[in-house]
Amino acid sequence: MKVLLVFPREPGTCVSNDSVLPFPLLGLTQLAATFPDHYELKLVDESVRPVRAVEPADLVCITTMTATVKRAYALADRFLAHDIPVVLGGAHATVLPDEAARHATSVVVGEAENVMPQLIEDFEQGRLARRYQADAFTSLVEMPAPRVDLLNWRHRFFLSSLQTSRGCPNSCNFCSVPAIFGRRLRLKPIDTIKAELEAAARHGSRYLFVVDDNFTANRQRAREIMDLFSFYKMRWMGFSTLAMAEDGEFLDALRRSNCVSLFVGFESLHQRDNFIKNKKYADPAAVSHAVKIIHEAGIGIQGSFIFGFEHDTPEVFGEVAAFIQENEIEVPNVNILTPFPGTTLYADMEKQGRILHHDWDRYDMNHVVYQPRSMTVEELQQGYAWTLKYLASPTVILKRLSWRRPYYPYFLMANFSLHRALTKLAKSGWNRDIQKSLESRGACLC
Repeated sequence: MKVLLVFPREPGTCVSNDSVLPFPLLGLTQLAATFPDHYELKLVDESVRPVRAVEPADLVCITTMTATVKRAYALADRFLAHDIPVVLGGAHATVLPDEAARHATSVVVGEAENVMPQLIEDFEQGRLARRYQADAFTSLVEMPAPRVDLLNWRHRFFLSSLQTSRGCPNSCNFCSVPAIFGRRLRLKPIDTIKAELEAAARHGSRYLFVVDDNFTANRQRAREIMDLFSFYKMRWMGFSTLAMAEDGEFLDALRRSNCVSLFVGFESLHQRDNFIKNKKYADPAAVSHAVKIIHEAGIGIQGSFIFGFEHDTPEVFGEVAAFIQENEIEVPNVNILTPFPGTTLYADMEKQGRILHHDWDRYDMNHVVYQPRSMTVEELQQGYAWTLKYLASPTVILKRLSWRRPYYPYFLMANFSLHRALTKLAKSGWNRDIQKSLESRGACLC
């Protein structure tokens, strides 16, 4: 039996994290591990190459994210037209299963691991059900290692991904993680993590990204896992919070474990009460102080910022850009607030009549899809484009990065590998008239 696993991407589209070396997929490689050995599996990430006309397959499994779901539906319809059964799963199919069902033989709602044994049995018997609903969250205790051998060499050449837990106890209204993966933290056994690290080491990966929503939340467990990173000589990055600045001993442990950087969701420099993870840092000065302490420990920061919250005015773009430069945030990540289906934010904005359309292609955190409260749609879109262009400027990158910091070559490479995509994205949304208007009012200047 031949199974085709697809991560869809509309050909010719540009996203902010485009790079020569794409991020190594985890969801589909984990799904692949649920199939018995007698299946022949092929994985296609359309970030690397598009799916060919109708690739040979007895079953096609396509993951869905909101921004790529239209491409997923188009591919599914193509295979269905050739009488090849298609299973759709992932985040978008989970929150809008009826929509997905119009383009699939079967839809998986929720985490797939628990339902895959039944789905595979039904497939072999020629009786696939229309829907497979996960009634419980997947236990990570006996989860097999993901099939990273199915990835393209470009995924594995530089970076490996690792998941040590699932779920997030926080409840940010713009995030779909709690709705899909739950708020209870589920842990993967240390022995399983060790086996996955051995596989990554065999493939020659030099860097590791831990995809847990907050890897450092349980510091005692994090230390145990960090000892493994040190043993396998893996340099690593992962999601964390500014709370690390309050624990000098743990910061030292991070440094010793070859932690290159922490991905911190700053989101907004104001309105701290909206962000549970960093709410105690009440103003930009407190945030800057925390950043300084983390930097002094020799650890870089990948910082996420979101534009378009209720009180964001056009002045926010220059403020955030200046903050990133002054605090030498090594790898900035800026996005437009996006009300994804399944989130509280989406439900609230739908009720308020602020959702502009349901063109899912534009729900990619690069386009404005709702009516902002404190600026126009055009101002938010242009301010975002200006920020991308400014931060991706080679001169600005070189000013932001300090060659005295550990891992300077890595951060230099990371910024310049994203330069082309960010500049292209900025140009695609550039509005000269709106830019002049913003500048005349003192916005989008740095």
